[in-house]
Amino acid sequence: MPETAALPSWGVVATIDEPPALAAAFVAHHLAIGAHAVHVFLDRPNPETETLLGDVPGVVLHHSGDDGWVRGWQARRPARHEARQKYNATRALAEAGLDWLVHCDADEFVHPQRPFALDLASAGPEKAWIKLEVEERCFLRRRPRSLFEGAFRAPWLDFEEEGAEIYGDRARFLNRGVAAHSAGKSCTRAAEGRVIGVHYPLAHWDENRNTLPYRPSYNARLRHFDGLTPLHYILKMLRRATTEVRGEPVPHGGPRLAQIAATERRVRNPEGLVRLWWKVLGLRKPEAEALDARGMLKRSDTGIEAAVAALFGARVDLCPAAFDRALVAHEAELIDRLHDRLGFDPAPLMISSGTP
Repeated sequence: MPETAALPSWGVVATIDEPPALAAAFVAHHLAIGAHAVHVFLDRPNPETETLLGDVPGVVLHHSGDDGWVRGWQARRPARHEARQKYNATRALAEAGLDWLVHCDADEFVHPQRPFALDLASAGPEKAWIKLEVEERCFLRRRPRSLFEGAFRAPWLDFEEEGAEIYGDRARFLNRGVAAHSAGKSCTRAAEGRVIGVHYPLAHWDENRNTLPYRPSYNARLRHFDGLTPLHYILKMLRRATTEVRGEPVPHGGPRLAQIAATERRVRNPEGLVRLWWKVLGLRKPEAEALDARGMLKRSDTGIEAAVAALFGARVDLCPAAFDRALVAHEAELIDRLHDRLGFDPAPLMISSGTP
């Protein structure tokens, strides 16, 4: 019997509300690196994505709430996206029959240096989960030619003391040197009653602290594409600026709140919005060189585009212009709301097919 037969099984789960191309990339990449199953919960109906993924071996397609939210409060759809993520991930952990399950977003991709199952096999029975540290994609040119191009920067422990030396005033938009979260995500060992939160598992449903024993992955990182195009990033910020929820606000950190506020201020200024995107997620040459010198920038290919081509062929177009067209169609309701409320027009932000 080969040695790999004894390795634990693992899969990935995500609650997805994105254009079909991103869902396809998420699925193709994780199947290519050895996931036994990819559980996709569509947060709202998306017939094109269903058609694309429906017959792919290894994909388990769900609709959020297709179990009637039976495990939830009064069997109702949670109003918060984060609560639906928590519910869906916990459901998948209980139902998937896998030894381990990664919970992340559709724009986050596990990136192992060697088979990820080897990491899990060495975790030790006392560890409830493995932490995947994040690496955030940043752009090296202002006109991206590919959805997944760029380099990857890691959180920086000394950023508060040293970050302004590299980024200047732009440092106010970064949390430990990244634009989005620096908390990472989890791969959780299956166990009865265990709950998966957004960033880490919980001992029970009403817990909100990290109390379960874990260790970091010594092999894999989570590569986060916080905006596949400038328009994708700007829509994310405007959605957060205009989404109202009951109860406690979503706990965005100061740098993220600064990004959201800056986006609102520039909402009718397309050139200003593109400049903001570059300030947050772009790297000028001196900045890239400074991060390189500190060993904090990685330029390796993720292999995502090759995995998509191998699985889907010409059925999935990963060029930025095609993605922006699909994004505008997918987010038509949000865009109408942003136009009525703020005067937002996505057209000037869209990457055109002729962009050099």
